[in-house]
Order: sequence, then structure tokens, then C-alpha cells
Amino acid sequence: MRYKISWCLLFTTILTHFSAFSNEFEFSGYARVIGGYLDEKNVEYKGYEDSIKFSPSSLIGFQGEYQFDDKWSATAQVLLRSNNTTASDNSGLEWLYLTYRPTDNIQIKLGKLRTPFFTMSDFSDVGFAYPWINPPQQVYDTYLFKTFNGIDAVYKFGAENFDVSFEGYYGEESGDIGIGALRTGFEVDNLLGFIGKINIENLEFRVSRYNGNIKLDIDEIRQLENVLNSLNFTKSASSVKTKGRAHADQFGVIYDNLDYFFRGEWVRIKTDLGIVPIIQSYYLTAGVNHAPFTYHLTFADSDVETRSAENEIPLGINSDLDQLAYGYNRIFDESTPDSIKSWTVGVRWDVLPNLALKAEFSTLEGDDVKDSFFVTPDDSDFDKKTNLYLIGLDWVF
Repeated sequence: MRYKISWCLLFTTILTHFSAFSNEFEFSGYARVIGGYLDEKNVEYKGYEDSIKFSPSSLIGFQGEYQFDDKWSATAQVLLRSNNTTASDNSGLEWLYLTYRPTDNIQIKLGKLRTPFFTMSDFSDVGFAYPWINPPQQVYDTYLFKTFNGIDAVYKFGAENFDVSFEGYYGEESGDIGIGALRTGFEVDNLLGFIGKINIENLEFRVSRYNGNIKLDIDEIRQLENVLNSLNFTKSASSVKTKGRAHADQFGVIYDNLDYFFRGEWVRIKTDLGIVPIIQSYYLTAGVNHAPFTYHLTFADSDVETRSAENEIPLGINSDLDQLAYGYNRIFDESTPDSIKSWTVGVRWDVLPNLALKAEFSTLEGDDVKDSFFVTPDDSDFDKKTNLYLIGLDWVF
């Protein structure tokens, strides 16, 4: 981590000096240092334990934009994370795209882009942009992927008291994701999404939907599917297929009059794959601004609807079939996503126009599923109820 920070500071210095000599090039960045403590022994939650840890959520990002003319520009962003706590959280190139603005109302992007599933997808790593230390994980830490390769187009219009925008995107993506305890490669093609947003004075509504063809890269499950088909257990084979359609629906609302604010977001994710349960998650936040301080309270929840296993394999006939049935059931046990309720109270102090200190206290209550985001020993009697303390520093430059 020390060497990463040294290279980051050198890179920042070089780009800052370069931007001073180029009116067409703009450099910016953001950084966050997050420390956390979990008050439960022998339990891990999102990388935090019963000793103070600074690595799970700390990161630094750099963005450069070059303006070719009044219509064309290019943007690149590099993100360096201190520790990858999920399968999709990797350091490296985050954005690389061209932007074309034929008119003031139309914007088209082409390249490697952030997938705009959620209200804060474009800036979910920029902690300075929101009141929490981390966005509510029940929505933002699902198995949806953060970037894609393709095209995104936005059309905006408005009047004196309102603004409306319509956005559509199309593309593909591949990489790694986590579904419960399963870690798998994936491919998505024909990714198609639509977003509608309206701002009426201090109020914003956002609705979105996406569809895509998904393929999971799990050799063990593909081999199991082939064996089940060869033995004519067709229903069981269909329930563990690794190719199908995926859908996600999202709704978000924000109200902010500078004195107080309200935020809420809901998402439902469903696929045609029997091993991937349906997830429905949401959060509700209320807060008060009393400059330079912001106080907020958040409730968040995620519900998991598991699919019924279609186990046609008879038991007790021979050991091979018993082993096959065991392997089949284990797939469904391991693919159960995490599900948890949380209450969070926090405070933000804007020390400088580009620097904020934050502190949060969260009560966590895992649901009756395999892990609920917790990592515990096999013989643990942990009841999935604990508290998390976080402190953070967010900086933009």
C-alpha cells in the first residue's frame, strides 16, 4: 500500500504540472481513507474485524479529460484500491471513453463506461459527493457489475421549474462477480438499459430498467448440468443452467432544500438462472444540514427469494448418485446471496471546500441465510447481530 501511495503522489504531481501548460486538458481526482471496527470477535464483515482496519474501503482515483473542440472530448479514469473486498472491486482503468455533444441537449459516450444501474453509479466511489461514508451496501454491493463497454446516449430538456432527461445504453461486459459464496467469471452481451429522470425544483425522481444475456463461467456447474442431462434428470439440469436473461428494475427519489434532505432507492434483480436468487433491496435516508455539519439516519434492507431446487436424483441407490445429489444441493447452498438489515447514524464535517471528515455507527442484523455478508468460522455460534464503527476522510482535488 505504501508503494501505491508513493506512485499516486508522483502521478498526481506530473499531471498537475502538465495541466498547467494545456488549456485543453483537465486533471482531477479523489481519495478516501476509511477506518472501521467491528465489535464481534472471530467475525469479519466487508473486510472489518475486531481491530481497526483502514484497508477495505480506502482508495484513490485520477481522472483526465482532453477537450478536442466544443463537441468532442476524451476521458480516462484510473482507480487504485487498497484492498479488493469483492470479486468486482479491482484496481485499474475504470473509465476510457469519447464524448460527443452535437447540441446542448444531447450527449453521446462511447467506450468503457460506468454502468448506470443506480442513482449514484457514476460517483459511488467519490465519497465527498454523498453524506455517508459508503453508499448503502444492500443496494450498491449487489452482484451487478460496475462498468461495461458500449455506448450511452442522454437527451435533456426542461423549462423554468423542471428538467427531464432520457438515457439509453447498449453494450457488453465480462469479468468476475460474487454470488453468495460463489466467485465466478461472467459474460454479458446485448446489455440494454433505459433511464428516465425528472427534477422539479428540489425534488428528483429516477426510474431505470436493464436487460441482458448473462453467462456464468463455472466449469463445475456446467459439468454437473451435462451429467444431469445425460442421466435424463432434465429438470435438475435446467435449474443449474449457466446461461439466461437478466433483468434489473430501479427507482430512486431525492429531496434536498439545503436545510434538510431525504433519499430513497429500491432495486429488484432477477435472472433466468435457478442458481441466482431474486434480490430486492432498498434504503431510506433522512438528514439535516447545519453547515459545516450534516447529520443523517439511514435504514437499509435486502430480501432474498431463493429458487426451489429441482432435485430429481434418487438417494440410497448407489454412492455415485448420492454424491451427485450432494453436489447439486451444495450449488444452491453456496449461491445464496447475502441479506442484511442495518440502521446507520452518521455525521459529516466539511472541514474545507474539498475535504470532509465523517463518522458513522451502524447496527447490523443478518437474515436467516448462509452468511449475510459475514465471514465466520464453521463452528461459530454467531447470531449475525453486531455493530460497526466507521471513520472516514474524503478529499477531492
